[in-house]
Amino acid sequence: MNRLFFPLQLRSWLGLTALAGLSLQGVLLFLIWPAGVLPSALMALVLLLSLLCVVLTVQEMRRLRKRGKDLRRTLDEALEALPASVEIFDRNDRLMAYNRKLHEIYPHMQDAFRRGASFETLVRASLAQGRIPAAFGREQEWLAERLQARKLPREPLLQKIHNDRWLRIYERHMPSGGVVGVRMDVTDLIQEQQRLEASQAHLQAFVRATPNGVLTLDTAGHVLELNPACERLFGYSAEEMQGSHINLLFGRELLRPGRALADTLGEPMEVNAQHRHGEAMTLQLSMAEVHTETTHRFVCILTDLSERKRQELALQEANAQLARQSTTDGLTGIGNRRLFDQSLQQEWQRSARHAQSLACLMVDIDHFKQFNDHYGHVAGDDCLRRVAALLRACAGRSGESVCRYGGEEFVILLAGCDLAQAQLVAQRCLDSLRLAAIEHAASPLRKPLSLSIGVAACVPHADLAAQSLIEQADAALYRAKQAGRARMAVQTQAAA
Repeated sequence: MNRLFFPLQLRSWLGLTALAGLSLQGVLLFLIWPAGVLPSALMALVLLLSLLCVVLTVQEMRRLRKRGKDLRRTLDEALEALPASVEIFDRNDRLMAYNRKLHEIYPHMQDAFRRGASFETLVRASLAQGRIPAAFGREQEWLAERLQARKLPREPLLQKIHNDRWLRIYERHMPSGGVVGVRMDVTDLIQEQQRLEASQAHLQAFVRATPNGVLTLDTAGHVLELNPACERLFGYSAEEMQGSHINLLFGRELLRPGRALADTLGEPMEVNAQHRHGEAMTLQLSMAEVHTETTHRFVCILTDLSERKRQELALQEANAQLARQSTTDGLTGIGNRRLFDQSLQQEWQRSARHAQSLACLMVDIDHFKQFNDHYGHVAGDDCLRRVAALLRACAGRSGESVCRYGGEEFVILLAGCDLAQAQLVAQRCLDSLRLAAIEHAASPLRKPLSLSIGVAACVPHADLAAQSLIEQADAALYRAKQAGRARMAVQTQAAA
């Protein structure tokens, strides 16, 4: 910036010097000329020129002052526009200028940031507030190290501060003796690096701990690395297996003449192998390729097939049980909210493909809290089970889509049903519960238990969110409650 404006500054100062010189010459001429000799006209001319020079000098000084303010404003605006925190210290290490980013990084230090505050004062204030985790328990020692490092040129400093934020700090000494500091928030970068390191450590731990054998091969099929499970699987030590060809382990059926490792990529395959002591083994082999700009390798995952089959059967059973538990309401035995959300998305997409109507019933037990309070939670649970069974029967072939939505609220999804058909199902539910005559002595409406139902239906399409159908049914349910409960209400407009 100084090089850019130097010619303009030079011209300005030269002009000021010339004007000042003319003014001085006029005054001197007036003073030293013999009294009474200088003509009055010439005297007036000299005075006029001197006055003109003074006026021009004052104007030039004002212009330069304005230019200086403009330059300072431009510098301040440039500092504020930077995406990083910038602070400038003078030769005595006192703060001269900084931008707003510094306040964003250190909001607790706003009162300390003022022009003239020394770097050491600012650091001490941050230490006093416990904002530098690396200094905990050794504040004075850390401060001495920080001040000493600031005096010498060094690599950028990576520092952890409050709120688990990380800064990359660049400090450069200026020829004038001052220091320019730049602080960049690299929290996202550090966290991503930490996640990557944790992932790599997890992967290494997994490879070493997994019961599956893991072999790393070069492109020609020679063993580069192997895990302990591979040593146990084949009975050879890592030193014995490294450098050997994969055909020595699996026979020549894996890499027949004209066949490359890349040809084994894809679905897992069964291969025959032999233990060091001669026992034949049938293994499952999965091959993966690792190809980067600097590396080209293949990774073999090996599993004893008999053990794998036992694990698969146990895993399949566990997954099936978990799936049943995760989609079934434990109290009523019908589907839960998770199953309904899955069913809604599936039926919505299917109905959109076939341009078929999809209907939804939102069902709420009227004044169920009073029922619970009056009869107790055991009776309340039994009531929920009875209502769930009743709704399932009324839904007919769509009974599997009856789910408990939450608390005393249920939802019924009716595929292939338009609004009129959905109303018939809703009426069956109301009539069936009325015939069941479940006593509700605490109900402010009537003694038998009753339902409020909201009904909605639409023909889904790709641009419409499935949640819109739920919103319409829920709005209809709200109107049914407002109208006095123990009834159904139908959507007033198409779900869109």
